[in-house]
Amino acid sequence: MCLPTNVGGLAIQSVATAIGNLLCFNFGLMFGITPAHMSLYESETKTPLNKATDPSGTAWLTGYLFLSAAIGALISGVLALRIGPKSVLLCSGMLQIFGWFCIHFGFDIVHIYASRMFSGVAAGAAFVVLPIFINEISETREKAARLTFTIELWRTTGILLGIVLGFYVPYDLVNIFGCAVSFVFTMSFPFVQESPHFYMRNENVACLEKSLRWYRGIRDMDDREKPEYVGELEEFKAEMQCLGKNIGTAPMPQSYIVRLIFVSFLLTVCAKLSGVFVELNYAADFLGRTGYSMETNYVLLAGAQCVGALLARVAGPGLPRKLLLCLSSLMSAGAVIALALFKQFGRDWLLGNVWCERYLPIFLLALQLLFVSFGLYPLAAVVSSEVLPTKLHDVLYSLASAFSWLLLFGMIEAFNAVKTSIAPGLVLYLWVFAGASIFVGLISLPLLPETRNRRKSSVQRQLGYVDDGDVAKGSAIANGHHISTHI
Repeated sequence: MCLPTNVGGLAIQSVATAIGNLLCFNFGLMFGITPAHMSLYESETKTPLNKATDPSGTAWLTGYLFLSAAIGALISGVLALRIGPKSVLLCSGMLQIFGWFCIHFGFDIVHIYASRMFSGVAAGAAFVVLPIFINEISETREKAARLTFTIELWRTTGILLGIVLGFYVPYDLVNIFGCAVSFVFTMSFPFVQESPHFYMRNENVACLEKSLRWYRGIRDMDDREKPEYVGELEEFKAEMQCLGKNIGTAPMPQSYIVRLIFVSFLLTVCAKLSGVFVELNYAADFLGRTGYSMETNYVLLAGAQCVGALLARVAGPGLPRKLLLCLSSLMSAGAVIALALFKQFGRDWLLGNVWCERYLPIFLLALQLLFVSFGLYPLAAVVSSEVLPTKLHDVLYSLASAFSWLLLFGMIEAFNAVKTSIAPGLVLYLWVFAGASIFVGLISLPLLPETRNRRKSSVQRQLGYVDDGDVAKGSAIANGHHISTHI
């Protein structure tokens, strides 16, 4: 028996998103194993390589991961428009397989570098293209937001599992597990249809109808006459005719474009500068001898991220975007400011309270990671997709992501130099993380429009784009739920 369109279609969209999220999970896995495997590569007796590597050599592992992620993010937006988001994600899956093969069969640190570069390009592309793909296959912006919130949950789960596997599972078995995850994605995702928006841009009516039927759960011939499906299909075709006749929207005001660029870079860059990756990569340095054992500290921090991402998935779609973004940013900033003050003045304040001196740092750091994963990090993708017109979103989100990955690369590679040469050292990094969170929390109130349960036209008007006929003419596919694919 065929499921109703709204139930069957949502199930198919959820399954397609879950398969795509394996790319984000795999990146988290690769990042999570890095702290544990760095010590293995440096060990004279336990190294799986031909010879042990010094700390300066292993320090480049995360750096190459982020540098190559910037390359993947930079090219993925344009590629998604040219060859389709599904094709870009498939290429990312193949690159991840190469990355795990380089680890499994590698015997020199150069092979490990290559694994991070393959995986980094794949991850940079996946984190840009997957929100695009979700937005294009979903019936409404609300459904797209719910599915986009799952990206953070898969990423944080991958990091947690990677840390657990890296510290407690033999080296070869970890690589086999990573290859298996990549294999599942590569064998499953080809059966997923390309997004209907891609076929609309290429004026391929037959494939457009097939894709739309697949994502709306239309299986029986009788179901093709349902008003919801027929109406959405006609609107796609109407938009296609506008594209074929080169009928576009009115010229965009320069102030509107500048504001969109600022919004895109604000959300994406500040999410990366919130400190998630730097703190997890160098948790041993930030915590020192406080907390529990090094392995347990890593697991607790990654677990806090997962809790935040789970809360975001459950409660996030139903909360006002601006409120969630503002509160999560300011609360994460409060936690990291408290940690910075504690590291600088804590010994003078605690007056010998050994318990606080030992466990307060990991509590504050875990609290900050929880709040970032609860709001700031997932909302960077959600709000960007709800504010920006699709084609502009693909390019801007790609550029903003590439720039933010480059900033992360610089922060990772400069970490040891800053820690040893500048007096506050780690505290300086903590203040940078706090500043980024405070900035996005305060600026989001006056600058960002509320996007939840609002039509795209209303959001664009608030940002300053006003057209005599309507906002983004010819883009109101699915009763205003889908957004413009043509500028």
